[in-house]
Amino acid sequence: MAWDAFRDEVEDAAERLDLPLHALHAAVAERRGAAQAAAEKPKPNGSTHAGSEEKKASAEDAKGQPEPTKPPPKFGRNGRPIIPSAAGELNRMTSMAESAIIRAGAPIFQRAHELVRPVTREVPASHGRTTLAAGVAAVTSPAIRDVLCDVAEFCRYDKRASKWLVIDPPGDVAAILLSREGRWRLPVIAGVTTTPTLRPDGSLLIEPGYDPATRLYHAADPTLRLTPAAKNDKPSRSDAEVALQLMKDLLAEFPFVPGGGEGEPKKGTSLSVALSGCITPVVRGAMSIAPMHAFRASTAGTGKSYMVDVASAIATGRLCPVTSVAPEEAETEKRLTGLLLSGFPVVSLDNVNGELGGDLLAQATERTMLRLRPLGTSRIVEIENRAVIFATGNNLRVRGDMVRRVMVCDLDAGVERPELRVFKGDPVATVLSARGAYVSAALVIVRAYLAAGTPGLLAPVQSYADWSRLVRSALVWLGCADPVGSMDAARADDPELDQLGELLRLWSAAFGNEALTVKDAALAAGTREESQMGEPTELRHPELNDAFLRIAGDRGVVSTLRLGNFLRDRQGRIVNKLRFVRRGGAGGGVVRWSVEAR
Repeated sequence: MAWDAFRDEVEDAAERLDLPLHALHAAVAERRGAAQAAAEKPKPNGSTHAGSEEKKASAEDAKGQPEPTKPPPKFGRNGRPIIPSAAGELNRMTSMAESAIIRAGAPIFQRAHELVRPVTREVPASHGRTTLAAGVAAVTSPAIRDVLCDVAEFCRYDKRASKWLVIDPPGDVAAILLSREGRWRLPVIAGVTTTPTLRPDGSLLIEPGYDPATRLYHAADPTLRLTPAAKNDKPSRSDAEVALQLMKDLLAEFPFVPGGGEGEPKKGTSLSVALSGCITPVVRGAMSIAPMHAFRASTAGTGKSYMVDVASAIATGRLCPVTSVAPEEAETEKRLTGLLLSGFPVVSLDNVNGELGGDLLAQATERTMLRLRPLGTSRIVEIENRAVIFATGNNLRVRGDMVRRVMVCDLDAGVERPELRVFKGDPVATVLSARGAYVSAALVIVRAYLAAGTPGLLAPVQSYADWSRLVRSALVWLGCADPVGSMDAARADDPELDQLGELLRLWSAAFGNEALTVKDAALAAGTREESQMGEPTELRHPELNDAFLRIAGDRGVVSTLRLGNFLRDRQGRIVNKLRFVRRGGAGGGVVRWSVEAR
């Protein structure tokens, strides 16, 4: 009797997670017995067998697949479920294999339209220490077969030996499972962490393995031990104050620049940004998204990259791996794409020269879900973004849309050669020698604020409500300056804002509220005054003409197309109570621009 007779024995049995694998084997055996009894039942003509043609068809089927005389056992060695191999049953075998992976809790997940697995490796930390580095890696067909060897036993029936024999997991099963994009029942993974973190409800994620609430895989560091205060469900304010002082003592020798926003303490905004940079990566599991933290100074050797190393040592147990910002924005986006796809918890853009901005960077610091194009492919994949992004640079300037996405910490050693300074302590070594204490401190600060009922909750920062509630408000509750005050300094230093503000001021001074076409404005700015003799002298509006050339110059001439695009992209944006307003243009009319006071 052919195996085809049993293809409908248990409809979608292996597709249902609540159906034990052995139920399929029992159903197969039951149906096989019923079919055999029906075949042996006497026919109306007295024959106990089917006609010769049916015998011939059965014999031909049997050639393709030997008929077992008994079903395979339910479970194999070490209690692993047995998956019988049979011709024409690849789809069922694959579904049973996926069910076996899920039931065994094997670390195979789906992410970015592919199957991945968390990977950890031991890496050097500092002073001879090692720690675990974590990320995700794509699963290949051999890797799937390797996992299946651990979670299930495949077997086929040997007719000569009249018994079931164990075989290797079929390569076709692994290949089909990898190809089932959109049909996988395996859980979705957002990232990997080696550090305890918080869930969105404020509870502590400390158990190793996959956490459905955060979609994070906790590859627990066996050397990390939390303090009793961190494990307490309701740490007190005094616990939080002790934790905050521990963090402040760690950062005591960094030369933070005093400063704050309007109505805020005038000292400590940069320190608050640094404290946020140390706390945010630890409690990232509770946030949908987190702002970027940037560290800048006027001189190399001031401690910008070292500050990121301290934050990374707390969050990951190692110095922070860095990537550089390329001269071309497209190349930087390729590097950033690779880092985000790899699922690294901390990303650092080191030694940014000049301006910090770009479309992908703006998205990566604001959007929970990202659509990325892997290098060398034309396909677009979608991932959940769980990274915390840092940046460092000398005289770094945040431009455009990045201004509201970045907390800026300013450092100034006040000496000509800051790299020659002598320090009393070594913050990274201090963290690595007692990392559990600093991870605990970050957790206690946030959990104590939640336990107190979030007193004095600050109005949320657009796009960063979770961070504002958990980190920013907790720091202000404990007497720190508001880290959002650093946005004022970043905004004042925004080169795009400077450029727009200057153009608005000069245009208003030259033309008042008169509406002009781009061509007429450029012509008026570049027109020279005439002397009494009719000879051209100075430009009528020299500063405005210079501004036009800087914005839209093309070989010494103002490009009206570029200037028009510049105004169109920035129309309506208010700087110093002025803004550009577009007049006309509907139905093919001439577009004119004027400056309006608000």
